Amino acid sequence: MNHTQELLTCALHHQGLGIPVRYVREVVTPIRCTPVPLAHDVVVGLINLRGHVITQLDMRKALGLPDREQGDTFRVIIIETDGGEDFGFIVDQVGEVMRPEAIALEKTPKSLPSCWQDVGSGVLKLKDRLLVVLDVERFIHCTLEMSASRGKEGVAV
Repeated sequence: MNHTQELLTCALHHQGLGIPVRYVREVVTPIRCTPVPLAHDVVVGLINLRGHVITQLDMRKALGLPDREQGDTFRVIIIETDGGEDFGFIVDQVGEVMRPEAIALEKTPKSLPSCWQDVGSGVLKLKDRLLVVLDVERFIHCTLEMSASRGKEGVAV
């Protein structure tokens, strides 16, 4: 990770997360989503954002966190990957854009669940909380790999 890059902070089930701003195209309110038949639950479906079809991913499900309560608000962070494909990351809350100091970033602890270790590029120590810095490309790769290999619960692939 380039330690001087800016991060968009967000939250998933009380866990702080930092997404490198260079991947963030925009943050939107929920958009009507078309489910993808036989897709794993982590793939919520497809959205049409101003003529662009975007795969929407549930970050809670991908990271093994409990489901959001019915009626809870959320946001969708539109991510543009290095390959040019867009994805929508569903998060509970979006915070601020910050530029952390290089010394604040530490290795992702081995005590975190393996799914967090696989997609984290480090942990930031802030005054009042810890923030897992997301490796966006690795998160998408792992999530799509999980989706392709397992399919929807109860459906053989």
